[in-house]
Amino acid sequence: MRVRISSPGWRARSLEINHALLVSFPLCLRVPKAQMQLDVQTLVVAVAVASGFSAAARTILWRLHPAIPGLVHWVWAAVMGAVSFMLMATRGQIFGPTGLSVAQTLIVVGYGFAWNGFRLFLGKAPLSRPVLTVLATAAVVPALVFGAEATLIARSAVNSFLVMTISFIIARELFLSATQRHVAMRITAWVYGANAAAFLARGLTLLQEEPPAGLMPTGTPPVLALLWWLCMSLAVTLCMVLMAGERLQMDLNEQVSRDPLTGVFNRRAFFMMADHEVAQLRRSGEPLSVLMMDIDLFKQINDRFGHAVGDEVLRRFTALALRLLRQEDVFARMGGEEFVALLPRSSVEMAMAVAERLRVTFAVESLGWGDLESVPITVSIGVAALGGQEDIQALLHRADNALYHAKNDGRNLTRLADGVMAAG
Repeated sequence: MRVRISSPGWRARSLEINHALLVSFPLCLRVPKAQMQLDVQTLVVAVAVASGFSAAARTILWRLHPAIPGLVHWVWAAVMGAVSFMLMATRGQIFGPTGLSVAQTLIVVGYGFAWNGFRLFLGKAPLSRPVLTVLATAAVVPALVFGAEATLIARSAVNSFLVMTISFIIARELFLSATQRHVAMRITAWVYGANAAAFLARGLTLLQEEPPAGLMPTGTPPVLALLWWLCMSLAVTLCMVLMAGERLQMDLNEQVSRDPLTGVFNRRAFFMMADHEVAQLRRSGEPLSVLMMDIDLFKQINDRFGHAVGDEVLRRFTALALRLLRQEDVFARMGGEEFVALLPRSSVEMAMAVAERLRVTFAVESLGWGDLESVPITVSIGVAALGGQEDIQALLHRADNALYHAKNDGRNLTRLADGVMAAG
């Protein structure tokens, strides 16, 4: 037998019971409407702490690698940011509106330090005095124009455009200086480019906002700006660490591939570059030649004048060769007093002309080297052009044979492989 209860009173009672059961459930079992509210004051403190950690990380980086230029300026940039947000965290309760004005100014000063640090890192001259004067004036003008009692909106808008400008300049200089090998530098350039776009948007947004009731603004725009500051503080520090590591790695590779005495490529680096050039020019069908050079009677120079004088002769010959060779030519020290030059896109006639110019110039210039005037300092050169399917080893072997003939024929001569051309 079924009992149907359809009275309105029973239905109302059932709804009351269901509501009571739902209310009695634990809070963790309820699913309220999703809400997330971030407090501006908490975010300001978080950015101040992040800037402090960034300053500490950059300080460690600077202390570990003080030879890298610009690192100390990056440290001061983070310090300025940390102090700025510490002042903002007080909400004007300690120093009043003046403290907030100083905080805004320190942000621009910090970006100036970062800009100067990047210039030094890239090997450029530091910011000139006129640029520093303009930067300092631009940082102070908002506080002077709007006054300490003015709201943050006007001052923040002006400072946003200043930060945007400096970020754009930093990004531009990094992009122009970065090569294919500078991955970290290009990433940093993109980060600062994004920062410039973000502060442009922030400045335009601030111009449309109504002044807040208190000293500190509230709402979504300040929260987004502070979140961006937090991300930028950490991202820029990471980029700086990556750039410093990239610089150290490139310096290490340079040391491994360079001769410590003369600064030119060593034997290992030469063969790596030569193999690439030979393969490339063989595909294009363009000529390639090599010069094998050996300073004559170098052992006698060392025995008579000492190794210091011998080292100076090697350095002067290197400087002469680099002056006479083209930018695309590969010049290396093979060991002792023996050098080699790889001449891409040079026929044998062009290579012979280069060899003769180098030989004659070295013999003439060495006559004016003070105490060495009594000793004729000359160089013998063997020349060979790439032919057939030979590799770099075979090409160097033929050039070395030509050099051997130049030595046997009296030194201070140029000889062509598989042929004879006397000079001197």
